[in-house]
Amino acid sequence: MSRVKLSRQSAVRLADVNHMAVSEGRIRIRISLVIFLAMICVVLVRLADVALFSPDAHLRERPAAILDMRADLTDRNGVILATTLSSFSLYAEPSRIWNPAETAAALASIRPDLNVARVTKQLASDRAFVWVDRGLSPKERQAIFDLGHPGLGFRTEPKRVYPNAPLAAHLIGWTDIDLAGAAGAERAFDKRLGADNAPELALSIDARVQHAVTEELKASIVHFSALSGAAIVMDIQTGELIAFVSAPDFNSNAFGAASPEQRFNHASMSTYDLGSVFKPLTIAMVLEDKLATRDEMFDVHKPYKVLNKFIRDDHPSSVPLNLDFVLAESSNRGTAMLAQRIGAERQQYWLRQLGLLDRVPFELAESARPQIQKNWGEMATVTVSYGHGLSVSPLALVAAIGAALNDGVYVAPTILKRHATHRPETRRVFSSAVSQDLAEMMRLTVTDGTGRKANISGFGVMGKTGTAEKPMRGGYDTDRLVTSFVAAFPHSSPRYAMIVTLDEPKAVEGTHGYATAGWNAAPTAGAIIERIGPMLPGARDVPQFAANQMEAFQ
Repeated sequence: MSRVKLSRQSAVRLADVNHMAVSEGRIRIRISLVIFLAMICVVLVRLADVALFSPDAHLRERPAAILDMRADLTDRNGVILATTLSSFSLYAEPSRIWNPAETAAALASIRPDLNVARVTKQLASDRAFVWVDRGLSPKERQAIFDLGHPGLGFRTEPKRVYPNAPLAAHLIGWTDIDLAGAAGAERAFDKRLGADNAPELALSIDARVQHAVTEELKASIVHFSALSGAAIVMDIQTGELIAFVSAPDFNSNAFGAASPEQRFNHASMSTYDLGSVFKPLTIAMVLEDKLATRDEMFDVHKPYKVLNKFIRDDHPSSVPLNLDFVLAESSNRGTAMLAQRIGAERQQYWLRQLGLLDRVPFELAESARPQIQKNWGEMATVTVSYGHGLSVSPLALVAAIGAALNDGVYVAPTILKRHATHRPETRRVFSSAVSQDLAEMMRLTVTDGTGRKANISGFGVMGKTGTAEKPMRGGYDTDRLVTSFVAAFPHSSPRYAMIVTLDEPKAVEGTHGYATAGWNAAPTAGAIIERIGPMLPGARDVPQFAANQMEAFQ
C-alpha cells in the first residue's frame, strides 16, 4: 500500500512541475509578443511622423520633377535656336491653404493666364500636394512668395526657351511641359537631345538667311492679300535646307496660344497643284529619253486638242516655238505635245526618280505624301506635265528641281548641318548634258520669258513661274490660284535652289489685274535673292559678275 501511495504522490508532483513549465512558457510567449507588437507600433509611429509631419514630407508626395537638361539647337553658324534655362514651378499643399478662392485670385493677378476656377478647386481638394503652375520667371516667383501663403512652394525645373521665336518655328518645333519633343526638330531628334551630356545639335539653316526670307515672304503675303505662303532655300549639292519658312508662323515659347493654321507647316505639309513649275522636269524627261531636241519647232500657234479637250495657253504665241521658248513662254500646248511622247508609264518612272510620288525623305514627321490620281491615262499625263492633277509639297518640288540642275543628281533634303566628312546619299536621275541644257533654258526663262521680275544682276538666276487653279468639285476654280516661282543660282555653277509659293494671292495696283506668278511669286523670289545672295558662299555668278564689274569700270 505504501508503495502505491508513493507512486501517486510522485505523479502529482510531476504533473505540478509540467503545469508550471507550460505556464511559464505561455507567459514568456505573451511577453515576447507584447514586446514585438510594441516595436511595430514604434516603427509605424515613426514612419507616420516622417511621412506626415517632416518639413520635407510634401516633397515625397509630389510627382517626379524634371531633373534632366536638354541639349541646345543651333543654326549652322552656332546661333542658339533652342536652349534650356532654369525656371520655377509652383505647387500647393491644400491642407495649409486658408482661403482657396482668395489665394487663387491672388495668383491670377500675377499669372493672368491661370484659370481661377480650376485653381480654386485644386486648392480646396483633400490631396496632399498639387501642381498649380509651371514655367514661372524669377520676378513672378518673388511676387508669389511675397503673398506670404504658407501652403505655397516652389520647385526649380528646366524650361525650353526659343530666343529667336518665331524664327524657324515650324522647323525647330517645340517641347511639352516635361521637355519631351512634340514637333519639328525637337521631336525628330528627341532622344539625341535628351541624352545625358548630349552636345549641341547644329541645324542646316542660316539664321540670317531665314530672317531675310521670312521678312520678304510675309511682306508679299500682306501685299497680295494671300492666305498663306512658303519659301525654301536649299543647297542642292549637300541637300541642306538653308531657309525653311512657312507663314503664318507662331512663337514657339507660347505654342499653346497659336492657332492650328499658324502651327501648320505649309512648306512640307501642304500639297498643291503647283502649275508650270513642272515644265522644266517634263523637258528634262524628253531630252533624257531623246524624244525631242532643243532646236525642234512646235506648232503651238495652232489649236491643240487632246481627246475631247482643247489645250490653251494664257499668252498664245503667233508663231511656232522651239523647245527653249516652249519653256520660256510657258506654253501648255508645247508641253502637252511633249507629254504625249513620254507616255504615262515613262512619266511616272521619272517622277518617282525625282521623289515626287513619295513622301519627302527628310527628318521631320511633318511631311505630306503627294496626292496622286487613281486613273493615270492620256489626259492625266498631259495635265501633270504642266503641273495639274498631281499635288505635291513645295519641299518636294524644290528637291526635284534641285536634282535636275545639280548635274542631274538627286540629294535628299536634310535639316542637319552637313560636315565635311559626311557624304549624303545620292542618285543620278538625268545626265550632265541634260542638266546643262536645262540650266541654259531656265536662265532664258528669267532673261527673256515669264520670270523677268526675278532677274537679279550678278547671280545668274534661273527659274520658272507656275500658276495653278485650285481644284473644286467638277473642275478647277479660276478665281482661286496658287502661284509659285522656282529658282536656282548661280547659272555658272548651280548651288542653290529655292521656291516661293503663295496661296490665293490677289491682283493689286501695278499688276494690271493679274494675280499670276509672274506678278507676285517671281518678284518675291527676286527680292529674296537680292537680300540673301551676298550672304551665301558660292552664290555669285562668276562670268556675269565679272561682266558687270567690267561694265561699271568702263
